Amino acid sequence: MRINSRAWPYRFDEVPWTEIAARFHKTAAAHPEFRHLADIVDSVLACEGEHRLAGLTSMHDLVVAARPVPDEPPIAVVVVRSPLSGQVGAGGVYIEHQSATGYDDRIFRPSAEAVPLFWRFMIEKFGVAPVHRQRNSS
Repeated sequence: MRINSRAWPYRFDEVPWTEIAARFHKTAAAHPEFRHLADIVDSVLACEGEHRLAGLTSMHDLVVAARPVPDEPPIAVVVVRSPLSGQVGAGGVYIEHQSATGYDDRIFRPSAEAVPLFWRFMIEKFGVAPVHRQRNSS
């Protein structure tokens, strides 16, 4: 029996986080309402998330799965919707967890809250917390 799931129904062909960052930085330079997507990707790279999270883009949205990514769908993902998705306009962020069980979760907030909200979803849905490198105080 198939569960009513909105999880990722395709093979998850991940893209290197540095390529995702370059794409969102280029887009944000032309369209500042995309800045929060670039900030999220920067935080993944800064917090060693690229070793524990896999990402790709779907049109203008960011799609994230926990590593190791299953070989076969459905795959639980967190999607950060872009302002062009029709789900949220400029100044807002819409993040949704699309689970394999059908127990999805979604939230709208001001885009200034995008990075902490993203990590809240990573912790709650995938058990992946950001790793903050300690600075030497010499």
